[in-house]
Amino acid sequence: MACKQLSLTYAPRALAAYGTAPTYHQLWIAAVAGCIPAEKAGKRWMIREADLATIASHLFQAAR
Repeated sequence: MACKQLSLTYAPRALAAYGTAPTYHQLWIAAVAGCIPAEKAGKRWMIREADLATIASHLFQAAR
């Protein structure tokens, strides 16, 4: 079964369930810099739904 992917556009709302509220711009910077697991698909950056907890943890640590 393929893992569900989310566009960075929808990721801030999904990450709110993990107690973090990043902006799209913060996620984009982290994706481009390679700080979070993300893949470029055409013109969009995509993240796997299974990586949301890891991404939330990274963003929480970065905010400290």
